[in-house]
Amino acid sequence: MLLVDKSAYVRGLAGFEPLAGDELCLCAITRLELLHGARSGADYARLDEDLTSFRDLRMDAQTFQIAATAQRELGRHGRHRVPLPDLLIAGCAQQHAAHVLHVDHHYDGLADVLAFSSVRL
Repeated sequence: MLLVDKSAYVRGLAGFEPLAGDELCLCAITRLELLHGARSGADYARLDEDLTSFRDLRMDAQTFQIAATAQRELGRHGRHRVPLPDLLIAGCAQQHAAHVLHVDHHYDGLADVLAFSSVRL
């Protein structure tokens, strides 16, 4: 599974070919970030419809616990100022044994302290 970060989605997934068996997924925080960027009601509706093509990965208390652990581990090295959405997306990726598809350097550091693979678009 490839958990798509907002950075990858907005750069465009056209032409990106996942490996055989990889499924493009979203989590709630990415969906909210993307919909937040809609410029009109019509844009929101179109985007909301487009996002239905992605599998949704559940986020729950375990996701937040994993994110907090990552933040603590990064904090030991003074690298704790990772955006909260990135912490949660990385936590969701670990929870579901997914990779994160992105164009965001924060995931490289998060992959150092969590069990997921950082995949640059």
